[in-house]
Amino acid sequence: MLWWISGGIVLLALVVLVVVAFTVVSRLRTFDHAARAMQARLEDGQRRVEPRLAALQQTVEQMMPQLEAMAAQQEARAAQSAQIENS
Repeated sequence: MLWWISGGIVLLALVVLVVVAFTVVSRLRTFDHAARAMQARLEDGQRRVEPRLAALQQTVEQMMPQLEAMAAQQEARAAQSAQIENS
C-alpha cells in the first residue's frame, strides 16, 4: 500500500514538472519572438541612421579647417588683448 502512495506522489510530481516545463517553454517561445522583433527593429533603425550619421561626419570634417582657423583667430585676438593690457 505504501508503494502505491509513494508511486502516486512521484507520478503527480512528474505531471506537475511536465506542466511547468511546457509553461516555461511556451513563455520562452514568446520571449524569443519578442526578442527577434526587437532585433529586427534595431537593425532597421541602424540601417536608417547610418547614412545620416555618415553625412553628419562628412559635414564635421568639412567644417574642421574653418573651425580651426576661427580658433586661431580667437587666440590671436586674446594674445593682442593681453599684450595691450600689459603695455
